[in-house]
Amino acid sequence: MKFFCRQVRRPAEDLSELRDEFPHFVNRKTDELSRIVEYLDPENKQCQGVFIDGAPGIGKTILATKAANKLRNDKMDVVVAYIDCKDIKSFEFFAGIFIKQICRSPSGDDQAAEIKVLLQASKDYLYILFLDNFECFLEENNKQQEDQRPTAAAPSRDCRERVLRFIGEIARRPTNIKFLVTSSEKVPFLPMIAMKMMHLNPFDKDESTELLVKVKCGAKISDEKSKKLCEICSGIPLVLHTLISSQEDLIGLLEYFEKSPPQERTNFLRKMKTVPKEKKIEECLNLCFQRLTPQAQLTLLRLCLYKGLFTPDKVAKIFCSSKSSENDLRNNVLELGLCNLLHQQKFQDTVKYTFITVIREHIKLKGKQEYREEIQHARDLLIDYLISFLKKTFTMFLGKNSVKEAFEEFSGEKENVMQLVKWIDKGKMDEERVKKCIDVFNVAGEMLAKMMAKYNYKNVYESLAKKCKEMGDQRRLAECLTSLGIKEIFNCICATGLCDKAIERARSYLDEADKIQTRLQVNKGNSRAQCFAKLGCCLVRSDEKERGKVMIEEAIRIREAAVKTPDDHEEQGGENVCHVMLGATYNDKAEAVNIRKNQVMQIYTERLGDHPFTATILNNMSNNHRDLREFEAAEE
Repeated sequence: MKFFCRQVRRPAEDLSELRDEFPHFVNRKTDELSRIVEYLDPENKQCQGVFIDGAPGIGKTILATKAANKLRNDKMDVVVAYIDCKDIKSFEFFAGIFIKQICRSPSGDDQAAEIKVLLQASKDYLYILFLDNFECFLEENNKQQEDQRPTAAAPSRDCRERVLRFIGEIARRPTNIKFLVTSSEKVPFLPMIAMKMMHLNPFDKDESTELLVKVKCGAKISDEKSKKLCEICSGIPLVLHTLISSQEDLIGLLEYFEKSPPQERTNFLRKMKTVPKEKKIEECLNLCFQRLTPQAQLTLLRLCLYKGLFTPDKVAKIFCSSKSSENDLRNNVLELGLCNLLHQQKFQDTVKYTFITVIREHIKLKGKQEYREEIQHARDLLIDYLISFLKKTFTMFLGKNSVKEAFEEFSGEKENVMQLVKWIDKGKMDEERVKKCIDVFNVAGEMLAKMMAKYNYKNVYESLAKKCKEMGDQRRLAECLTSLGIKEIFNCICATGLCDKAIERARSYLDEADKIQTRLQVNKGNSRAQCFAKLGCCLVRSDEKERGKVMIEEAIRIREAAVKTPDDHEEQGGENVCHVMLGATYNDKAEAVNIRKNQVMQIYTERLGDHPFTATILNNMSNNHRDLREFEAAEE
């Protein structure tokens, strides 16, 4: 198996999705931090990993993140790949997240095989696979398997077994890889891997006091009060941190609580003290939520829909409405950060926020149970923003020398863009927005084909095609099928050009799309031009040269008409792609070079500059020159 253009990640080119260290870290007296660093050190050949278990909110992720960052910062040869197991839906998704953190330009269809090759070729590095929330992965996929019928043809049906089998395979190979795993349950990992097991206990009074002092910037507290506070919070760091952050004068309130009869100001402390340990986090978050202003409550509910890191300015623009101004939303985000209901991370001069998993899941459940209308309104605002975002990013993708910026923009919103498909599938979107989403995905299909892994792209467009069938929308169905055909063509990396297998896969979609569009008498638009161009290319390579040439010329006619009378829904510069295909129709290599050099390249360099499409043309020209044995021209 061959893989082309591999670039192994270097420390200066960090691709890891590992979070920055959490603020106010407190190391327990048992010093788990030093032990984890020791076990995962490249020089320690006896230990293959660390498994950390403990109750929710006990600080597993914070501790593991601290250790992983310390190892990466202290050792230039350490590479950390972070995967949050609650997001794993399939083995292909798992492999895609893994490989993009260790390789800048993955190139093969079989990402699992490519990971093995990369690990084997990079013996100078120690790779740490950080699997966070491991219990979510097991629970979710076990439930998924129970819910499915035995005959269900779901790609992710055996996800758990495939992931664990893959981990076992790379662990047994002579490569430098170790594992860092967190779980709220002590579940079996892989018995053949020499893992060190660690169980995190609640904070004692000294550790609780240290956290309080760090959060309150040096505030002093007596042993008696620290013991009382530890008792109230059961030593759970998340409860303690959230409680401290949400009260301006917790120590004074604690004194008032001890001396006074039950009153409204201290009722929450009495509730916290009496609630069972396993309900502490839920009760703490409920009480903290109740103490927020109504505006801050709504802001928190809205933000739980947004995935990834965000700035106050960004989410203020997304979620502002007649009820909440941008300024109000910005202030609410800052307030929620101070209350520790949002996790804060600093990137140079920029402060960004996100959710700790336990808090996000609690707020999402509260929204589902008590604030359905508000959540749906917030979802509609986010959907409208993401539709607009995809349009703008696609325009940027087709702009001159702006493709890198487009890739960076999409990378930052990828998780949220994928939510659109999930919401369509689960009926969380009205029909008008469903149609707008399908349209923008098809308009941006070429861009997404370059930016998304094959499996993820296929999953998205097959899901959209299924929805089109349910709605009886044949026009949009044909557009989704065309987008699927585009990816099969783009994904072929054979040195000799489009191969027979890729043609067969592409035609399974494009032939059906062409039949539908012909029946509906569609003779204009981006999707029709794409279908003609891509199917024409397949036909030419399949020795149906004349029929293919007619299709490509028809695609160019549609493009030229669109350029003369532009439509809001048409992509800019789309005729470029059709000229590429025209150059590919000729079996005469010299004529192909002539068309690409004198017609296509001029358009590409003027309109796109440095771009993946330009690179494709240069590569094809080089191949044609080599076929003509013009090696000097090929090198140019």
